[in-house]
Amino acid sequence: MEVRSRDTYRIEYSGGISEEIVLSLMQLYQPLIGPAAANLFLTMAAEGMRQHTLETHSRLFSLCGIDPMEFDRACARLEEYLLLRVYCRKGESRDQYIYHLNVPLNAASFMQSSIYMSRLQKAIGQKNMETTVSRLNDNTVSTQGYQDITRQVRYSEEELHEESVYTTVQPRYRFVEDDTSINFDYERFIASTSPLVFPMELRTRENLALIGKLATVHGLSVDRMRILIKKCVNLNTMEFDGERLRLLAEKSTPDVKGGKDVYSLPPASFLQAKQNGAMVSLPDRRILDHLAIDMHFNNEVINIMIEYILNVSDNQLHSRFVDMVASEWARDGIATREQALLQTKKQPSYKSSGRRVTIDAPDYIIRQMNNELPQETKASREDIEKIKELQAKMKD
Repeated sequence: MEVRSRDTYRIEYSGGISEEIVLSLMQLYQPLIGPAAANLFLTMAAEGMRQHTLETHSRLFSLCGIDPMEFDRACARLEEYLLLRVYCRKGESRDQYIYHLNVPLNAASFMQSSIYMSRLQKAIGQKNMETTVSRLNDNTVSTQGYQDITRQVRYSEEELHEESVYTTVQPRYRFVEDDTSINFDYERFIASTSPLVFPMELRTRENLALIGKLATVHGLSVDRMRILIKKCVNLNTMEFDGERLRLLAEKSTPDVKGGKDVYSLPPASFLQAKQNGAMVSLPDRRILDHLAIDMHFNNEVINIMIEYILNVSDNQLHSRFVDMVASEWARDGIATREQALLQTKKQPSYKSSGRRVTIDAPDYIIRQMNNELPQETKASREDIEKIKELQAKMKD
């Protein structure tokens, strides 16, 4: 691990610094990991309790009085005894690190490890080890002279495999990796947003997902989202107004620019480009929100869909028509750029005549009317009536 002074870090630790933790760390772990690593653990724990913004490693080096090489060796010792896990994200000018501290084993659990106790004996000698054990066992019942007859717990191979999976510590907010429709820097947002702006109690999975999707669709930066979120939080009642945030995001000017690939643009920016730079109207912004938040399409699919709809509907976005297309794409499982582009080449079920968009019944209903579908796959009468009603409304 080659950490530089300019690299930034964030520390996650929720164990606190209790008397039991200090006793275990300094009397049991310190002889094994060394004073530099023990000092680094306590310093990181203190940092993690009050850290609200990203810091550079020069701060840690100064606080602990160590250089980068000593820091690396201390981290390695903490990692060896499962006190620290390190995550890194490479950047152009600086790297970002997340340090996740694990609570040290209490004295009883530490002493149950024959490996740890053997190492402790070698490090401080038999006499000092017995003294340490005696002091830490001062408030416990002595089992000297007794035989341990506790039955061992037996695990199946499947359970052992599951244990190896779930004991791996992961950073928070990893849920976004499962949602390709979100492109938002949660790590920077969490690290740079004070609890006085967005309290910890309100950082639920649902609220964070909404924040990420709105930022993605409307091309809003972390800094802009922080400003908007502050307007949507009531610190007295500890409430977060998601609908207000949605409205504020819809009214905001995009400030995140895409790359050379137009389909990778935030949908609000993509639609604005389609309008030769004219601002996107609030109703059209709500359509984009609907496609991302309710229909779960990613930016590329939304942009390709919008371009397709504008091409077949005389450059107009009718919400009912968009719903019709989006529903069909969702039923067809369109989730990638390639699938979306292929979908646009299919014979459409929609026709455009002048300034009016008319909707043909979907192919499966037409086939049903022609008695070309098996009985078990036929649409209900209610579905057919809904299609007819939608067609009638589009003619109004």
